[in-house]
Amino acid sequence: MSHDPDLDDCAFLSGAESSGGRQTRTGVAVCSQKRALIVAGVVLGSLLLTALIIAYAGPQNDCSCAGKMPPGFVLDEENVTLPFNPIATNGEPFPWLEMSLPTYARPMRYMVTIHPNLTTLDVKGQVTIELFIEKETSFIVLHIQDLNVTEKAIVTSGNKGYAIKIIKVLEYPPRQQLYIEVKEKLKKKSNYTLNLRWYSKLNPEPDGFYVDQYENQNGLERLLAATVFRSNGARKAFPCFDEPHIRAPFRISVFRDRFHIGLSNSIVHTTEDVGFYMGTGLLRDDFIETPPLPADAVAWVVSDFQRKSLQPSQAYLPTTPAPPVNTAKSGKLNNYTQQREKKPPVRNITALTHSLNMNMLIKNVTTTAIIPTENPNSKNLTSMSQSAGSLIKRAPSYTFYAPLELLTRCSFILNTSRDVLEYLQTWLDISYPLTKVDFVALPSLDRYIISSLGLVTLKTSFLNEPESITSEQYHNSALRIAEAMVRQFFGGITSRKVLKDVWLWEGLIKYLGMHTLMPLQPNLPLKDFYLLDMATAALDIDAIQGWDSIMNGTNHDGNNEEFFLQKTAAIFSMLHTSIGEDRFRGCLGAFLKINRFKTAEPTDLWTICTKKANGSKNIKEMMTLWTHQPGFPLLIVTKVGNSVSISQKPFKPAEFLAIHDETYDGNNYKKGTVVTDISSTVATPTTTPTGKPKTHMKWIFPVTYITDLNNVSETLWMQNIDVTFNVPENVRWIKVNAMQSGYYRVLYNDDNWAKLVEDLSKNPEKFTSQDRIGLLSDAFTLCHANLLPCEVTMGMIQYLPSETNWGPMALAMRHLEKWRRILKYSECFLMLSEFIKMKLSTVIQKIGWGDDGSEAIRLMRPEVLLASVLWEDIDSITKSKNMLNQFLYYNGSAISPNLREVVYTGAILSGEYIYWQHCWERFVTLQRTSESFVERMQLLRALGRTKDAWLQNRLLSRVTMLPTVEVVQVLQAIAGTPTGGAMACRFLQAKWFELESRLGQGTTGFAKVISAITQYGATKFDYDELKSLVHRFGRGSGMGILNMTLSSVAANVEWVARSQTSLYKWIESNLHIH
Repeated sequence: MSHDPDLDDCAFLSGAESSGGRQTRTGVAVCSQKRALIVAGVVLGSLLLTALIIAYAGPQNDCSCAGKMPPGFVLDEENVTLPFNPIATNGEPFPWLEMSLPTYARPMRYMVTIHPNLTTLDVKGQVTIELFIEKETSFIVLHIQDLNVTEKAIVTSGNKGYAIKIIKVLEYPPRQQLYIEVKEKLKKKSNYTLNLRWYSKLNPEPDGFYVDQYENQNGLERLLAATVFRSNGARKAFPCFDEPHIRAPFRISVFRDRFHIGLSNSIVHTTEDVGFYMGTGLLRDDFIETPPLPADAVAWVVSDFQRKSLQPSQAYLPTTPAPPVNTAKSGKLNNYTQQREKKPPVRNITALTHSLNMNMLIKNVTTTAIIPTENPNSKNLTSMSQSAGSLIKRAPSYTFYAPLELLTRCSFILNTSRDVLEYLQTWLDISYPLTKVDFVALPSLDRYIISSLGLVTLKTSFLNEPESITSEQYHNSALRIAEAMVRQFFGGITSRKVLKDVWLWEGLIKYLGMHTLMPLQPNLPLKDFYLLDMATAALDIDAIQGWDSIMNGTNHDGNNEEFFLQKTAAIFSMLHTSIGEDRFRGCLGAFLKINRFKTAEPTDLWTICTKKANGSKNIKEMMTLWTHQPGFPLLIVTKVGNSVSISQKPFKPAEFLAIHDETYDGNNYKKGTVVTDISSTVATPTTTPTGKPKTHMKWIFPVTYITDLNNVSETLWMQNIDVTFNVPENVRWIKVNAMQSGYYRVLYNDDNWAKLVEDLSKNPEKFTSQDRIGLLSDAFTLCHANLLPCEVTMGMIQYLPSETNWGPMALAMRHLEKWRRILKYSECFLMLSEFIKMKLSTVIQKIGWGDDGSEAIRLMRPEVLLASVLWEDIDSITKSKNMLNQFLYYNGSAISPNLREVVYTGAILSGEYIYWQHCWERFVTLQRTSESFVERMQLLRALGRTKDAWLQNRLLSRVTMLPTVEVVQVLQAIAGTPTGGAMACRFLQAKWFELESRLGQGTTGFAKVISAITQYGATKFDYDELKSLVHRFGRGSGMGILNMTLSSVAANVEWVARSQTSLYKWIESNLHIH
């Protein structure tokens, strides 16, 4: 063994043949000179004959497929139309042909040792994998990516274990697979140990094991190293069996110098001084063995951060540190909970002092502790439940690691995390399996939060002072933290068996994040947040024809459209309503207990729910229908007297006729005789392999309703038959989908609509905020689908001056903004604009231009004021301009984050160049920081909304240099102005090849850019223009987005054609009626 601690950081077993890297060929082919000449002549003759046939056989210019890819050919992917013959990096055939790994070699435990060098950015590592062989084999296949293996060995089990000779090591980078073949067959039902050593470089990007940097309080650049694993991303950091269904315990050891700390999923068991390396004292942190985890759930960090800690609430036993167990006597380190030890293991230490005693860890370390602050708007439900006699007596401690100057911002995260996690423990009746949860701030992280069991990493820009962000940002931050804690259970304790099932976990996490936070923060309108950002958002997207079912539409790699996750969350809300609160949490708790530290499938959860429902409802059949069938139901509700009938059918908008009517002139729609389906470019309904449409089965779900006489919801079940029932004689109206817990739309008969509108105008509080959201959402969506007269929708929004809640007002403002963009060239636009401004002015008089009031008012105010500015209310534009002017030139008060976008947009719409220039300079300044993403987006939207064509062109000239998300914001804003639509389209045509080169041909990013410009088109010309762009776009992952955009534009054209005259007449009759 070498004296270099970097090379011999732990014991390593190696075979006699394991000194090299990849194997090389040893055989040499030999033949005579005469035979070689004959073979060469035959080959050359064949090539010449083939060339002549190609050159002269058949016509050259009549082939319509010239230059095109053959059918079935997949660009930049494996061509499944040809035999698959993978070639390893050394030129030999790669023997393993499957994408997935063999199932007969299973890891039982990993021991991973990592030594990152933050000076040279080199990484040296070793992994020891204890394997169980299910059946006899002569090879092992595992995953590896961008790692250079230097030593390898396979050793038999037992005290007299010996190294088995390795005869072949092959690597196939396209599938990141490493093939190891041995001379002696591995016996079935036997244990072996695989040892691998490697070296690599720290990745400069946040992917795998990467290096990050930050500036400390002295202005010095400091480096840190951390893991960021996406699905199947662990193979970039260490060789492993990197598939989601494979879980195993991990023992992590991390080398670091004396000035850094090491963090991982579990707590430190021992820290040992292992000598010097490159003039620096070297320490090794050995972490306690984790529970069985998927490889991509493991995490570690090496940094010089400071820390701030928060202990569990008083209802739980404290997690006091204790001396560590000596490594040499520890035996198995499988005690990942404190329950298996008489004393809890030592808590991870921020930094060891320079004079480390080799025999013991320092016990007296100064730690900044958080004094729990009571939030007057929150309830400690955990303490309440603990006092009621819960069996769960322990909870983890919470520690935040960040540069010293950022630690003041972490109290909100720590307190919210503690409240949510402890509430979840009680609600699910599941004890958290670890003794700590660590949080680490990473400057370059490309996501807000990554939650691994015991270790949560956050983007540094997520750490904001509450007074520096908008109210909506604040609430979204709380939801993200809650979701991160839910992921500790659903993802940490139990995870998906295949990546395809990511939709289930992500949708459930979204729903539970909201559901668990609601009782903890009762003053936040979280139910309204859920409806706006998930349920109604998914319904609006699902209304666009062409979306597939959850099971068919989600991707096998787990990268899914946000829509599918929103729809899944909405379906879980419906499941919650179906079986009730107690059974719902009982199902989820049982799901975690049965699959503790295992993987599971959706059907496992549906089966448990069916059993918990005691056979009264077939939940499994219900959930299978909702996840395997595209679309959603439209309920037709007819109330005649005291009789109510409810039937269901798949939601489908009225037929698209305007896009085919050549006589359509953009103003007067004349129903022609042409009745055909929308262009084949648009996605078609799901079909069977034979090409016939699938038989659509009726959904199974509970229907809740209230009446004007009874605001306590009643429930009935929709299945294969329509439902008819009676209500009391004096009931005036019925409102279906009470509290908006169902995923469906409701269409009433005319009389019921009229009475709903009448009572909503007289007394909005007769309906809950969620029911008002539901009525408005149904009215706008059904109107846009041409299933409901626009007069009903216009009558409903008459009540808006009386609205006091954020949710209904925000939903109405967002739909009206869509109308503003679609109708900007129609004959009814000016009158509609006057009507909207009149309604909004009444609301503004009540809420004012300050930033005070209840949470609902502080959330509602920016929605209303921004809408007023965008509809170009002169008073609002003038007020915005004056506020910015006072701030810039007269030392006025700073503009509140809630009002920034309103003020920026209003000042720019005033037409004065100085305000546009100020906003541009402010944007350029903020580009240098990563902590102002929301304000940058607000500035870009405001800059694009200018009515000055020269300024719009100036902004477009710089747009190609921006990130994709910022390009989309700019183009959406410009295309939404009366003068900017045509300019944005010309820009797209002129910059097509530049954008395609930068974003990639056929990519999702490029498709989003095209959609940003075209999605609000409302004329046949707009539709035809987009259709030509879709054909030009070609194949690629972004085609789905463009197909949806094409459907959306077709719906816009149809709606404008059918509704603009009715809108004009209604507004003309009601404009001055108060």
